[in-house]
Amino acid sequence: MSKTSVGLIEPAYNHILSLIMTQQLQPGQKIPETKIAEQFGISRTPVRDAMRQLANEGLIEIFPNRFALVKDYSADEIREIGTLRVSFDTTAVKLASLYGSRADFLHLVELAEKCSNALGAQDRLTQIQHDCDFHLELAKISRNDLLVKFQKELYLRVQFILLTHPNSVSDEFKHVRQHFEIAEALMNYDEDLATNIIISHLTESYGLKDQYPTDFFSSYERPADAKPSK
Repeated sequence: MSKTSVGLIEPAYNHILSLIMTQQLQPGQKIPETKIAEQFGISRTPVRDAMRQLANEGLIEIFPNRFALVKDYSADEIREIGTLRVSFDTTAVKLASLYGSRADFLHLVELAEKCSNALGAQDRLTQIQHDCDFHLELAKISRNDLLVKFQKELYLRVQFILLTHPNSVSDEFKHVRQHFEIAEALMNYDEDLATNIIISHLTESYGLKDQYPTDFFSSYERPADAKPSK
């Protein structure tokens, strides 16, 4: 693909992504392909290339020779993604407790603060972005490149789902505070507590508590708010 082609695709991609993430285009709504092409003064080919990229990222469904729709995730699909996130993040916690430094964990605190501040400002999109940044950074601390790759592939899907589908979190402020608790547990090298918190954090968010046996993701039963033993 030439540099010129890439230069035409990028603005179309960013525009469609913005329409989706600001909810100007809702799940199940058609992508106005012709209108976007006319708006940017380009042919429909780069617009279609942009839509294919967004389809690969899980935000659009394309029906060849017909139309493209904003993805509308089913409850089952959301639970599948939630199950993957719990599995990925528990692995990330275990590896982060092994390889992470205090500086790494302090950076997690900074991301947790950004998420908390966005919640306080009632900036839902920014809150979700920082929430995802926190979990992606946790994967990076794991020093496992493949885990980071998988998390990045879920990144936009997760943002989109959190924006467009109500979750089952009963206390949003408590949910956001759990980021701080995870970082603190890691700084104390309390792998069990950090793992337990992140399991509670994600299973509640995705409504997984009744989907699996109590100890499915964890082999211990210490409450998430229990203090580490001295």
